[in-house]
Amino acid sequence: MKSIAFYLQEPFKINQKFMYNQTIMLDQYRPIVIGPFPDSENVLYPFEHYYNINDIQDFGAFFQEQNVAAIHAHQGKFALDILPIAVEHNIPVIVHFRGRDSSTQTYKRFRENVLRYQDLVKQGAGFLAVCDFLADELKKLGFPKKKIHVLYGGLDLSMYPYFERSLPTAGEIRILSVARLVEKKGFLTLLKAFQRIQPQYPRATLHIIGTGKDEEKIRLFIEENQLTDCVFLRGPMESEQISKELREAHLFCLASETGVDGDVEGIPNALKEAMASGLPVISTIHGGIPELIEHRKTGYLVPEKNDLKLAQGLKYFLDHPRLWKRYTRNARQVIDEKFDVLKQIQVQQQLYDIILEKNDEREP
Repeated sequence: MKSIAFYLQEPFKINQKFMYNQTIMLDQYRPIVIGPFPDSENVLYPFEHYYNINDIQDFGAFFQEQNVAAIHAHQGKFALDILPIAVEHNIPVIVHFRGRDSSTQTYKRFRENVLRYQDLVKQGAGFLAVCDFLADELKKLGFPKKKIHVLYGGLDLSMYPYFERSLPTAGEIRILSVARLVEKKGFLTLLKAFQRIQPQYPRATLHIIGTGKDEEKIRLFIEENQLTDCVFLRGPMESEQISKELREAHLFCLASETGVDGDVEGIPNALKEAMASGLPVISTIHGGIPELIEHRKTGYLVPEKNDLKLAQGLKYFLDHPRLWKRYTRNARQVIDEKFDVLKQIQVQQQLYDIILEKNDEREP
């Protein structure tokens, strides 16, 4: 069986189980992992076949021994490190773009990405974007259209069973948000929107799961605006814990927005998980999110960086609980059809077949 060698610069983080699944769940190719770190650092998500590239003396012999058909780099920035070795040994490189690494949303980001990817544009065998929005970004950066493919990230749906929700007549109305605490996740906008609806819905609470560099900024906003009794920063959680939190929530909101540095979303996995679990979702017209959520059919979408409109989205579901069932059933159907990891792994392997066949045709 031919192998796909996944190149990682660092072990997967707690919020990257979806990438781990895309690495280990192949059944038509043998997955191996290579990277410049000790295997002992793979604590959260271990690999059956991991090789430290610092210990590989002869890459040509290694690739032949492992029957490597291609190298798959999970992010654009990682691909640049392994590209010279792959080119030297005639191993096709497939690159998975996920957001900031393919953004053209500011002139500075556009110029940086155009310059950094000049060799990759010429020498890469295939380019995977997590949504159509990022596929279009890659085209703007000069990547050949014929080498660009969209591969939606899939969920392990056994972890997110559908559960029908209703607005509680007493007690807490729990609004949940799950994301890294960084600018592009729009948490300050979400907090301002929550402030707007909380007086009318004093039983509403906001629970935020995640960690990141903006945590202190977010915490300070909560304290300065006297929201400590109804907004709770819950810290990072593993997938199993998040699944439990989703079951205990009533609404889900993610206020994604373009960062000042051009950082953008593809399609956030947290939204997929919420939709799979039966939560009504409110989000923004940003990145690939409109490819996941259809406004007023599977969720509620508002312009990014607009806390007034976001508050209206939250209020829409709070004021119309009888609509929840229709929305959430429609949403779950979308997840079942397009975002089941078992289906997407098969698509991923079909794309390997297509990319490798085209690569073989170009060889003399």
